[in-house]
Amino acid sequence: MSAIELLKQQHREVDDLFRRLKASDEDERISLLGKVAEALTIHAALEEQLFYPFAREQGVDGLIDESFQDHAEVKRLVSELLQVKQNDPRLMELCSRLERMVTEHVGQEERALFPKVESVANRDDLVSMRDDMQRAIDSWRNRELLRMAEHQESPPPVM
Repeated sequence: MSAIELLKQQHREVDDLFRRLKASDEDERISLLGKVAEALTIHAALEEQLFYPFAREQGVDGLIDESFQDHAEVKRLVSELLQVKQNDPRLMELCSRLERMVTEHVGQEERALFPKVESVANRDDLVSMRDDMQRAIDSWRNRELLRMAEHQESPPPVM
Protein backbone atom coordinates (compact mmCIF):
# COMPACT_ATOMS: atom_id res chain seq x y z
CA MET A 1 0.00 0.00 0.00
CA SER A 2 1.31 3.44 -0.91
CA ALA A 3 0.80 6.76 0.91
CA ILE A 4 -1.88 7.69 -1.63
CA GLU A 5 -3.70 4.42 -1.08
CA LEU A 6 -3.58 5.05 2.69
CA LEU A 7 -5.02 8.55 2.21
CA LYS A 8 -7.78 7.16 -0.03
CA GLN A 9 -8.54 4.51 2.60
CA GLN A 10 -8.90 7.28 5.16
CA HIS A 11 -11.26 9.10 2.80
CA ARG A 12 -13.50 6.01 2.67
CA GLU A 13 -13.39 5.66 6.46
CA VAL A 14 -14.51 9.27 6.93
CA ASP A 15 -17.30 8.75 4.35
CA ASP A 16 -18.47 5.77 6.40
CA LEU A 17 -18.34 7.78 9.64
CA PHE A 18 -20.51 10.51 8.08
CA ARG A 19 -22.98 7.88 6.85
CA ARG A 20 -23.15 6.35 10.33
CA LEU A 21 -23.46 9.79 11.92
CA LYS A 22 -26.50 10.68 9.82
CA ALA A 23 -28.19 7.43 10.87
CA SER A 24 -27.17 7.66 14.53
CA ASP A 25 -29.31 8.29 17.54
CA GLU A 26 -28.35 10.79 20.22
CA ASP A 27 -26.58 8.15 22.32
CA GLU A 28 -23.99 7.30 19.65
CA ARG A 29 -23.79 10.72 17.98
CA ILE A 30 -21.19 12.16 20.36
CA SER A 31 -18.93 9.12 20.00
CA LEU A 32 -19.17 9.32 16.21
CA LEU A 33 -18.47 13.06 16.22
CA GLY A 34 -15.32 12.36 18.20
CA LYS A 35 -14.27 9.72 15.68
CA VAL A 36 -14.91 12.11 12.77
CA ALA A 37 -12.89 14.84 14.49
CA GLU A 38 -10.00 12.48 15.22
CA ALA A 39 -9.99 11.02 11.69
CA LEU A 40 -10.03 14.46 10.04
CA THR A 41 -7.37 15.86 12.40
CA ILE A 42 -5.00 12.97 11.69
CA HIS A 43 -5.70 13.00 7.96
CA ALA A 44 -5.14 16.75 7.59
CA ALA A 45 -1.89 16.55 9.57
CA LEU A 46 -0.59 13.68 7.41
CA GLU A 47 -1.28 15.62 4.26
CA GLU A 48 0.06 18.94 5.56
CA GLN A 49 3.22 17.57 7.17
CA LEU A 50 4.12 14.76 4.79
CA PHE A 51 2.13 14.47 1.59
CA TYR A 52 1.84 18.09 0.43
CA PRO A 53 5.56 18.84 0.94
CA PHE A 54 6.36 15.63 -0.96
CA ALA A 55 4.00 16.64 -3.78
CA ARG A 56 5.76 19.99 -4.04
CA GLU A 57 9.15 18.24 -4.16
CA GLN A 58 7.79 16.24 -7.11
CA GLY A 59 6.88 19.46 -8.91
CA VAL A 60 3.13 19.12 -8.25
CA ASP A 61 2.15 22.44 -6.77
CA GLY A 62 -1.09 23.60 -8.34
CA LEU A 63 -3.66 22.38 -5.83
CA ILE A 64 -1.59 22.47 -2.65
CA ASP A 65 -2.41 26.03 -1.56
CA GLU A 66 -6.11 25.44 -2.11
CA SER A 67 -5.87 22.19 -0.14
CA PHE A 68 -4.36 24.06 2.82
CA GLN A 69 -7.27 26.52 2.63
CA ASP A 70 -9.75 23.64 2.58
CA HIS A 71 -8.06 22.13 5.63
CA ALA A 72 -8.31 25.44 7.51
CA GLU A 73 -12.05 25.54 6.86
CA VAL A 74 -12.49 21.87 7.83
CA LYS A 75 -10.56 22.49 11.08
CA ARG A 76 -12.74 25.51 11.84
CA LEU A 77 -15.92 23.49 11.28
CA VAL A 78 -14.64 20.56 13.38
CA SER A 79 -13.76 22.94 16.20
CA GLU A 80 -17.18 24.56 16.04
CA LEU A 81 -18.89 21.18 15.91
CA LEU A 82 -17.06 19.91 18.98
CA GLN A 83 -18.14 22.94 20.96
CA VAL A 84 -21.87 22.71 20.11
CA LYS A 85 -24.12 20.97 22.63
CA GLN A 86 -25.59 17.63 21.61
CA ASN A 87 -29.15 18.98 21.67
CA ASP A 88 -28.30 22.18 19.77
CA PRO A 89 -30.39 22.35 16.57
CA ARG A 90 -27.30 23.55 14.66
CA LEU A 91 -25.45 20.28 15.31
CA MET A 92 -26.67 18.30 12.31
CA GLU A 93 -26.52 21.36 10.04
CA LEU A 94 -22.85 21.80 10.99
CA CYS A 95 -22.30 18.09 10.31
CA SER A 96 -23.82 18.49 6.87
CA ARG A 97 -21.66 21.53 6.09
CA LEU A 98 -18.56 19.66 7.22
CA GLU A 99 -19.49 16.61 5.16
CA ARG A 100 -20.03 18.74 2.03
CA MET A 101 -16.69 20.49 2.52
CA VAL A 102 -14.85 17.20 3.05
CA THR A 103 -16.57 15.53 0.09
CA GLU A 104 -15.61 18.39 -2.23
CA HIS A 105 -12.02 18.37 -0.99
CA VAL A 106 -11.71 14.58 -1.33
CA GLY A 107 -13.09 14.69 -4.87
CA GLN A 108 -10.54 17.29 -5.90
CA GLU A 109 -7.67 15.32 -4.39
CA GLU A 110 -8.70 12.02 -5.92
CA ARG A 111 -9.50 13.45 -9.38
CA ALA A 112 -6.57 15.83 -9.73
CA LEU A 113 -3.87 15.87 -7.05
CA PHE A 114 -3.33 12.18 -6.39
CA PRO A 115 -3.11 11.17 -10.08
CA LYS A 116 -0.58 13.94 -10.75
CA VAL A 117 1.61 12.84 -7.85
CA GLU A 118 1.32 9.17 -8.84
CA SER A 119 2.40 10.00 -12.38
CA VAL A 120 5.69 11.59 -11.29
CA ALA A 121 6.59 10.00 -7.95
CA ASN A 122 8.64 6.90 -7.37
CA ARG A 123 6.47 4.04 -6.06
CA ASP A 124 9.10 3.13 -3.45
CA ASP A 125 9.02 6.69 -2.11
CA LEU A 126 5.22 6.51 -1.80
CA VAL A 127 5.48 3.21 0.07
CA SER A 128 8.15 4.64 2.37
CA MET A 129 5.95 7.67 3.03
CA ARG A 130 3.09 5.33 3.96
CA ASP A 131 5.36 3.82 6.62
CA ASP A 132 6.17 7.32 7.92
CA MET A 133 2.47 8.13 7.97
CA GLN A 134 1.64 5.01 9.93
CA ARG A 135 4.30 5.83 12.54
CA ALA A 136 2.87 9.35 12.83
CA ILE A 137 -0.67 8.00 13.25
CA ASP A 138 0.48 5.66 16.01
CA SER A 139 2.24 8.54 17.78
CA TRP A 140 -0.63 11.01 17.45
CA ARG A 141 -3.31 8.59 18.62
CA ASN A 142 -1.56 8.57 21.98
CA ARG A 143 -2.06 12.32 22.34
CA GLU A 144 -5.05 14.53 23.05
CA LEU A 145 -6.34 14.69 19.47
CA LEU A 146 -9.84 15.82 20.33
CA ARG A 147 -8.49 18.75 22.33
CA MET A 148 -6.28 19.65 19.37
CA ALA A 149 -9.22 19.43 16.97
CA GLU A 150 -11.39 21.56 19.23
CA HIS A 151 -8.74 24.28 19.26
CA GLN A 152 -7.80 23.93 15.57
CA GLU A 153 -4.29 22.74 16.43
CA SER A 154 -2.30 20.31 14.34
CA PRO A 155 -0.55 17.35 15.92
CA PRO A 156 3.15 17.90 16.54
CA PRO A 157 5.42 17.64 13.50
CA VAL A 158 6.57 14.22 12.45
CA MET A 159 10.17 13.58 13.40
